[in-house]
This record gives sequence, C-alpha cells and structure tokens, in this order.
Amino acid sequence: MSLAAVAACMSVVCQDPDAGISLELARARAQQITATHYDLEFTLAADSEVARGRAVIRFTLKGDPPASGLVLDCDCTELIEVRLNGVAADGARRVHDHLVFPAERLSDGENEIEATFTSAIAATGTPLTRYRDTSTGKQYLYTLLVPADAHRLFPCFDQPDLKATFTLRVHAPAAWQVVGNAEVDDHTARSDGTATWQFAPSEKISTYLFAFAAGDFEVLESTFPLRAGKDQERRMRLYLRPQEKARVDANTLFTMHARAVDALATLFDQPYPFSKLDFVLVPGFPYGGMEHPGAIFYRDNALSFDHAPTANELVNRSALVYHEVSHQWFGNLVSFVWFDDLWLKEGFATFIGYQLIESLEPERRAWLAFHRRVKPRAYEVDATPGTTPVYQALANLSDAKSAYGAIVYNKAPAVLRELEARLSPERFRAGVSAFLRRFAWGNATWKDLVAALEQAAERPLSTWSEAWILSPGLPRVRAEWSVDSDGRVAAFVLRQEGGDKMRWPLRVSVLAARGTEQTRAEVVLDGERAEVPALVGRAAFDWVVLNPGDEAYGLFLLDARSADALLRGLPSEADPLVRAVAFSALRETMRVGELDPLRLGELLLTSLDSERDPQAHAWLLDALTQVCLRYLAPERAAKLRADTEQLMCAQLDRGTSALQLQLFRSLVRAGRSADALARIVAATSTQKLAGDVALGQEDTYLGLAALIAASQDADLRAKLPQPDDVAKYVYLADAATPSAEHKARYFKTYLDAKEPPEQWVQQSLAFFHWPGQDELTLPYLRQALDQVEWVKQHRKIFFMPAWIDGFVNGHSSAAALAVVEAFLAERKDLAEDVRKKVLQSLDELRR
Repeated sequence: MSLAAVAACMSVVCQDPDAGISLELARARAQQITATHYDLEFTLAADSEVARGRAVIRFTLKGDPPASGLVLDCDCTELIEVRLNGVAADGARRVHDHLVFPAERLSDGENEIEATFTSAIAATGTPLTRYRDTSTGKQYLYTLLVPADAHRLFPCFDQPDLKATFTLRVHAPAAWQVVGNAEVDDHTARSDGTATWQFAPSEKISTYLFAFAAGDFEVLESTFPLRAGKDQERRMRLYLRPQEKARVDANTLFTMHARAVDALATLFDQPYPFSKLDFVLVPGFPYGGMEHPGAIFYRDNALSFDHAPTANELVNRSALVYHEVSHQWFGNLVSFVWFDDLWLKEGFATFIGYQLIESLEPERRAWLAFHRRVKPRAYEVDATPGTTPVYQALANLSDAKSAYGAIVYNKAPAVLRELEARLSPERFRAGVSAFLRRFAWGNATWKDLVAALEQAAERPLSTWSEAWILSPGLPRVRAEWSVDSDGRVAAFVLRQEGGDKMRWPLRVSVLAARGTEQTRAEVVLDGERAEVPALVGRAAFDWVVLNPGDEAYGLFLLDARSADALLRGLPSEADPLVRAVAFSALRETMRVGELDPLRLGELLLTSLDSERDPQAHAWLLDALTQVCLRYLAPERAAKLRADTEQLMCAQLDRGTSALQLQLFRSLVRAGRSADALARIVAATSTQKLAGDVALGQEDTYLGLAALIAASQDADLRAKLPQPDDVAKYVYLADAATPSAEHKARYFKTYLDAKEPPEQWVQQSLAFFHWPGQDELTLPYLRQALDQVEWVKQHRKIFFMPAWIDGFVNGHSSAAALAVVEAFLAERKDLAEDVRKKVLQSLDELRR
C-alpha cells in the first residue's frame, strides 16, 4: 500500500470511533486487515443468563499499524481479560462498543488478540436467544447476528467485507445437540453430564453469518449429490424439537432443499459451495428464515404444520426454502461489501426463489403468486413520501435495520424480473454466472453486478440503474385513448407520471379486448408518452389492461371506460394472470381515489362467490375484507359487510376443504353477526370445520381471540386443548381482550427488553388492534410512536416497521391520522430512517 493510502487510512481513524460500525471505519479496516480467523469457544448451561466465551482472533495487518491504534468491535456483557500478541493488553481502551489497541503493540504482519468474555442470554433482545418450551420445559438456544450483532456476542471486526474462517468449540449439557456452520470434528461426553462439540474450520464467511444452535433437538439425516461432474455427496440434517416430528414432512423438506441445490448449481454454473447443508426448525425464531452457511435457521411453524396446509401456506413454504437456499450463492458465496447493497442478496434470493418455484413446482404458478404476494407491498411503500431507492446509502451499521423492508425484499426482485425480460433470460443468466465466478468467496457491489450484466448483454445499463436502483419511487402509467364518430380508435397513447424530472425506462405490454377478441401491443415507454399506432383504427375496445404479463414494474391504472367494463365483466376473463392483473389495476385505481370502493367491493363479492381456485379465492377474500374494514365508512360498508359475512358462512357450510381454513381465518377477523359468532364458537369448540377439516392450534386460539374480543369466551377457554407452546397462543388471544386495563398491561409487556419473545410481541399486534377496538387502542398510538427509537435499538430487523405499521394501520380514522401527523410535526429531531418508516405506514392510513 502506498504512503498516501496509509496516510488516508490513518486520518480516517485518528480520532476515537463512533458508536456502531461507521462506513469510514469499515473502509479503513478493509484496507488494513486480511487473513482473519476466529477461534471461538462458548460454555452454555441450562437456565444460565450468560454464556462464557473465549475468542482468539488471528489476522494480518498490511503495512504499518494505524497511528491511532486498531479498532476491534466489542459490546459483550462483560470483558474479563484481553491479550494482544501474547501479552496483557493493558493499554487497550474501551470506546463506545469498541476496543482500541495502541499502535505500538501491533505488528506489521500477523497479530493475535485473545479475549475471555460473557454474553447475555435472554428470550429477546440478545444475539444469543433462549426459547423455553412451555410444554416440555426444554430449552433451545440460537444465535442471530444480522445485521451487526456479532460484536455483541464476541469481539470481532464486525463488517461484511472482512470475511473470515471460524473454528467453534461448544461446551453444553450432554443431552443437547449443537449445530454450527461447519461439520463436527469431535464430540466428547463427560461424567459430569456435559459434553464438548469441536467443529472443523468453516469456509470464509462474513461475521453476521456465523451461527450455532443448541438444545434438546432431534436430528434427521439425508444427503444430496453434488454436480459439476463430481461423484460426491454432501450431508444434510434436519434439527427439530421432538414433538415436531409428527408434524413435519421431513422427506419433502429434504427433497426441496436437494432439488433447489441441484437446480441452482445448474442455473449458476457453480457447484454448491459449502461442506454441508443442515437446517434447523427454531422455536420462536423472529422471522421466517436466516441463511447461515451450512446451518439455515427457519421458524419452526413456517415449515411444519399441525393441520392440512392451505395452498398459500405451501407457496409460502416453497418461497422461503428456495429463498434461503439461493442465499448460499447470493449473500454467502458472494457477499455485499456494505449493507447499502442489502438488495444484492435479498432481492436476488426472492427473485431466484420464484424462478425455482416455476421450474420445480409449476403447479404453484409462481409468477401469479409473485404478482399477488410480492409486488403489492412494493407498490404500497414505493408510492409513499417515505420510500427509498433500492440502493440505500448507510453511514453506520447501527442504522442497518432500517434498510430491511419492502423496497429490498419486494421492489428489488420485481425490477430484476423486468431486467431479465429486458435482456433475455439467457443473457441475464450468463451475466449472473460471470459475477458469481469472479467474486466467489469475496465481496461485491451492485456496480460489479451491473458490469457483468452489461458485458453479457453487450449493452449499457446506466440509465436502467439510475432509475431503478438509485432513484426512489415508481411511475404511474395510463392509457389515454379516444374513439371517433365511426366507433373506431382515433388515438392511443401511453403516458407515465412520477415526478417532474424522473422518467423510468419501461417496456409495457398492452392488452386490448373487444368481446372475445384480444389484441396485444408492445410499447417502449422511456419518456413521458409513447404513441401506440398498432391500436389506432381498430373498432373501439371494451377495455384495456396494461402489463398483462406482469413483467414491468409500476402502478398501471385504468381509464374510466376500461374500469367500468371490467367492473361488469372481469370474472369471465379466462387467463388467471390477466384476471389477477386486472383486479390489481382496479384496486390501485381505487387507492388513488379514481374508483368508488363500494363498486370494487361488489365485484369482489360476485367474483368470490364463483371462485374455486384456493389462491385466487384467498386474494379476493383479503381484498374484500380490506375494502369493508378500511376503505368504506361504516354506514356505506354495512350491506356489503353483511353480504360478505353471509357468503363466507355459506361457503363454510359447503365444506370445500381447500377453502375452509382461509374462510375461517377471515370470518374470525371480520365476523360480527350472531350467525358468524355461532359458527366461530362451534368450530373453536370442536377444532373442526365443515368437511371434517381440522383446525390447527393457532387457528383454534385465533377463534378464541375472536370470542374474547366479542366478550363471548364464557367457559370455552378451559375446554380447549393445552398444545405445545400454549403460553404463546394464550398470549396472542388475550391481546384481543376488550378492556382498557388489559390493553395497558399488554403495552407494558411490549416494552420489556427481556420477555416475552420478540415473535410473540410482533404477532400479537394484530390481536391488540382487533377490529372494532379502535377506541381502546387509539391512546397507545402516540405512545407507540414515542417508543419507536427504543424499538429500533432493542428489537431485531423487520420489527420496527412491523411495530409502526401495526399501530398506525391498526386504525382507519381521522383521529388516528391526526395523532400521527402531530407526532411527525413535533418530532423534528426524529432520525430520517425512522421518519421514512412512519411516512410509509401513514400513506395507507391517509388513503
């Protein structure tokens, strides 16, 4: 490294580091440090509130040590002893959540830091989490270090581009099982009832991907073959609680993971990179999954069911598994340099996950599910004043939690789908494969990916990147057409709106229908407007729908003539994707205030009466419930709500097994009539629906929550089964209790940093805001907003936006709107990332 580069690095760190990991610190260390290895040892005991640990960190310094010293990240509970290069590091200083070692004690070349420490163990708020199974008393511990919690568990250089190998040793009760990123090299049991698990060195991974889980797991085993001409197999194990064995379809899960690995190795022309593929069903896991190399963690009830799963639940399971397996290439083999490129792994994993559904499970109709599940949330957020670009500049990893959300997980895969269509699947795949080969075991940025795609496609992508990656928001696209006196189309123009300066590059398909005859046209819309001469001169169309194949990204709104025609005749459209796109266009046209919600609600009700496809039925039912509860004033919604309840009850009586559970789940949320409540009582009491469809534990207690909310619990609670994790289900159901005292007690538990588990709190927000309890919960809206910075600090990724949205959109009144607007007006000091999250949720409340 040149003297100028050394001087630049030294100037960056010449003052004490800020709290968290700043971008400046990370860049300086990335130039100074290489060849990092962590030798980690943890002692775990049942019921202990701390884990005792030891870390030996070996690394190489390039050039002279920085004059201001070396910054190591460390926010463990207690730092007992630290040694640097074999000598007590008495001169090391604690600064915020760092240790700063003096330059004179460091060497040009190899160095070693040894530290003994303790780390906290709790039900929530700690990087090492304990879940206590209330039905068996058994305990399960697991790490969760994303985005930058590794230094709260052990001292480290906690940034994604300082990849390292890890060796792990765990001492724990002998009855437990322990799983980590690498294979177990040695297992020794001792006479005192403890044992030691010694793991082989891992491959090179980022600190946030280091992981282990320990507890009373059972282990099921399988293998999967490797491609690339190697006659070799890798081990695959499933870790789960003993009671999950009866619920989980282990063979299907093993098959899904193995087929995904095989398909991805072929797709990317890159073999599976890690020594094993284990996955763990973790109780109480705060989100669906985490892609740790060699040890994927899933929330247990995301992959196992105690009831016949619905069509949507099976799609959710497939999307989750394929997402996490895709991460083994995108995120694990090739990692981002910094969390501003979070989309580079999350957007790709979601997009590739749906490609796997399309190829491996075509019966799931992946892109129809993508349209219904992924894109709507992107549109809802991206149309708000609080939206952000896909690439989100990040000055410090202490703010990285705010980068998680719909822009990264929903918009990014949607624009990648558009890019693949723009370049062609073959060229897109070639570019991705080249990107993975070039940066394997290293780190890359979005610019590196774009460069690989440009080379494969032989065309520049700077305009595309500027619009879709670096700019916030999305276009509104409309068709403007007129009919002459002869009943023929006189002019046809597509127009995009989206700001005074921004025009998004678009390739838009147009579908125009007259009777049973349909005409398609492809339009390049890179500016404000584009004429469509292919549709001029034709007999006037009944309706026009934009983006019928759902490949483009934007809000595609309906002209008044088309909206009116579709409101009369949409259920007769044969193509399910076109029908879904048209329904979405009607909904978006309603959301921008150009269509009466009552007219859309009546169409949804008519369509729901005849729809038999489970996924389409679920979408229609959810949209209809939203119209009734949120978009119509109570007096206008009264008849539609009554008709909707009556239809749901009638369909429940028909006993169509594929529809029963989703009908029940909607009825318990929206049902108010005596007839609806009677059916909820009957189903909850017997745990059965018509057609002999069994309710699972969660649905049984969901029914109980509805009865609690309606003050009709009576003696039912005592008669219900006491399932695994009954404490969780009771906690959720009781949140719906309609009393001021009860709401106050629950809100207090929400702000307890140690209990209950974070997943319980997040799930309970919908119960706390049970429909019809607005007056009871409105007093907590401002209190919840006042606590949002505490929530950001103490909860994990995804929780803060869920907290804000749960409280803001638990309401639909002008009074609630006034509370949120007053909060934003008064809190000028609010961090910008938090303000944007509030604005994202506020937009829906305003509508």
